[in-house]
Amino acid sequence: MKTCNAEVCTSNGWPARIFSTISNAVSRRTLILLAVLIAATVCAASAQTLIGTPGAGWQTWNLAVDNNSDFIDLNSNGFPYWDVPLLTFSAGGYGGSPSDKSIGWCLTSTGDCQGVGSALFAPGPLPFWAMHYDAPSDTGGAIDTKMYFRTIRGGQSYVATLFLNTATNNYEINDFGWFETNAAGTLNGTKHIIFHGSGYPAGTSTPDPIGRVVSFTPTQYFGYYYQDVSDPETLNGPEHGCYTSTIFAFNDEDCTANGTTANGPGQGDHNFAIFLQQNPGQPTTYWVAGQDPNLCAQDGDCNLTVVKVVRRNSGN
Repeated sequence: MKTCNAEVCTSNGWPARIFSTISNAVSRRTLILLAVLIAATVCAASAQTLIGTPGAGWQTWNLAVDNNSDFIDLNSNGFPYWDVPLLTFSAGGYGGSPSDKSIGWCLTSTGDCQGVGSALFAPGPLPFWAMHYDAPSDTGGAIDTKMYFRTIRGGQSYVATLFLNTATNNYEINDFGWFETNAAGTLNGTKHIIFHGSGYPAGTSTPDPIGRVVSFTPTQYFGYYYQDVSDPETLNGPEHGCYTSTIFAFNDEDCTANGTTANGPGQGDHNFAIFLQQNPGQPTTYWVAGQDPNLCAQDGDCNLTVVKVVRRNSGN
């Protein structure tokens, strides 16, 4: 089973009074056909659908504060799953103190994720895809371990903008791209890089600069991945940095906490968080974040890669 969410189609219902007015002038059969055509038109505008597991959906959060002026939802306590402490920057290597710079802090330009002009581009507390989350009590929000996309039509192209690509050091920066899958999300298909990191072995390449824009045309069903170049993976093909996917079952063993029986535990559960931005009159935008595990001391480099993806307006 799977849950499909075609953002605009499901989140913006057509007012009942519109259909009531229309029904006074047309037959029931015509009304049904008209409703189908309207829905199809609105869905085409968003041009892609997120597919997840039953029980998951778009969850909301905010920057409300408690009596101590501390954020209620954004506090690095593990709820929701992406709200975890990372580590401060250490240019010479690993280490650092816990810091408030996971994806929630960066989307809102708060905590330790602020820089020159960052507040001008940060989109704010956008809805995120996960299991049920209760914002007033800051509970729930578990990860959906199977997230991937379906394009509305073949050949649809998207524009990806590299918003952030960081680590606790300056030489272990993630690669980021998309991978092919099938309708059931059971195919771990060919990977296609969008943004280059620091290469594997780490430090052998120059990462793409922040702000770089790349167009890509995925297969009908696809997901996103990143390569953590700091964590060697030797079990799945030629040695490489371990791969993390929006479908968690496709993660390389070293990008999981359990690892394998033969090799022992991995470097923690690397994951993705997907956020939804909808502005009137504009195409739906996804903010896709690849993030290292909670308190990534074992992993060491505490990566965070944030990419903004929107449908290409012209041509494909």
